[in-house]
Amino acid sequence: MKHQKRNLRGIFQSIGLVFGDIGTSPIYALAAFFTLIPSTPGNALGIISLIIWALTIVVSIKYGWLVMSLSKKSEGGTIVLKELLVPLLRSPRQIAIASFLSILGISLLIGDGVITPAVTILGAVEGLIYIPGLEYLKGNIVLVCIAAVIAIALFMFQRQGSDRVSSAFAPVMCLWFGVLAFSGIAAITQYPAILYALNPYYGIAFLYQHAMHGMFILSCLILCITGAEALYADMGHLGRRPISIAWIFVFIALALNYLGQGAFVASCGCGGLEVNVLFAMVRHQTALLYIPFVVLSICAAVIASQSLISGVFSIVYQGISTRILPIFKIDYTSTQLRSQIYIGFANWFLLTCVLIVMFVFQSVARLTEAYGLAVAGTMVITGILA
Repeated sequence: MKHQKRNLRGIFQSIGLVFGDIGTSPIYALAAFFTLIPSTPGNALGIISLIIWALTIVVSIKYGWLVMSLSKKSEGGTIVLKELLVPLLRSPRQIAIASFLSILGISLLIGDGVITPAVTILGAVEGLIYIPGLEYLKGNIVLVCIAAVIAIALFMFQRQGSDRVSSAFAPVMCLWFGVLAFSGIAAITQYPAILYALNPYYGIAFLYQHAMHGMFILSCLILCITGAEALYADMGHLGRRPISIAWIFVFIALALNYLGQGAFVASCGCGGLEVNVLFAMVRHQTALLYIPFVVLSICAAVIASQSLISGVFSIVYQGISTRILPIFKIDYTSTQLRSQIYIGFANWFLLTCVLIVMFVFQSVARLTEAYGLAVAGTMVITGILA
C-alpha cells in the first residue's frame, strides 16, 4: 500500500515538475509553421500529423523507452551517458570525442535552461494582447517587464526545493493538461476530418510537397518536442517509472490539443506569425473564460521553466561529481532524496541570462529560432551517445 502511494505521488509530481516545458509548447509552436506556409486545411492536416508522430517517435520511443533505460544509480542526463559509454571505448581519441560531446550537450542544455523561461513566459504573457482593451500592449516593452518580474519570482523560489515546488505545481499542471485536452476535443468536434492526421502518410506527403521548406518545417517541429530531454535529466529526481506513466496522460492531452488547433486552423483559416492559434482558439470557444485561461497559461509557463531549471541543477551536480565543472555550493533540499538539490550559483547565473535574453529579443517570434537550435543540438548529442 505504501509502495502504491509513493508511486502515485511520484506520478503526480512528475506532471508538475517534468512535463511543464513540453506541455507549454502548444502556446507558441503551431504559429511558427505558418510564417511561410499558407494556413489551408491540407497544410494543417500534414503539420498536425508530423507533430503527433514526432511526439510518438522522439518522446515516447526514443526518450521514454530507449534513453531512459540507460541510467547510473538511477540518475539520467548527458553526463551519465558519457560515464556509461567511456568504459566501452578503447582508443583515447574515441574517449576524447565522447567527452567533448558530453560537454557540448551540457552547454546546450544550460542554454535551453536560459531560453525556456524566456520563450514560455513571454509566450504566455503575450496572450494578454488578445484581451479587449489591451491590444496596445503588442510589441510593447511592458510585456517584457511583466515577464521579467515573473521570472525573478520563479528563481527566488528555487531555494524551497523541487519537492515542495512540484507538490505546488502538480495540481496546476493537471488542470492545464485537462483544459488543453477539452479545448482540443471541442475544436475536433467542429472539424472531425483532422483525425486523419493520425495517419503518418499525411505528414510524409506534406514534407514531400513542401520539400523546399523541409529544413524550416523540421526546425519548427523541434518546438513541439521541447522538454523531451527533461524526461531523462529529471530521472534522478523522481525515477523512471513515475515519469513514464505520467507521460501517457500528458501525451493524450497534447495530442488532443494539437489536433484541436489543427481543426481550428482548417475550419477558420487562422494562422500565421501574427496569430497565436491556441489563444485564438480558446477565445473563439469561450470568450468569458479567456482571461482565466491566460492566467493559467502564465502559471503553466512558470512550471515549464521549473522543469528545465531542475534539469540544469541535476546536470551541474553531475558535472561537479565527475570533475567536468568546478565545485559550487550545493544545498540539499530534501531529507528523503539526495538528488533534490539547489545550486545557488547556477540559479542566479540562469536568472541573469534569462533577463538578458528577454530584453534583447523581446518577442517569442525572435526567440523560437535560437530555441530550436539549442533543443535540436541536445537531442542529437543524446542520440549519438546513446
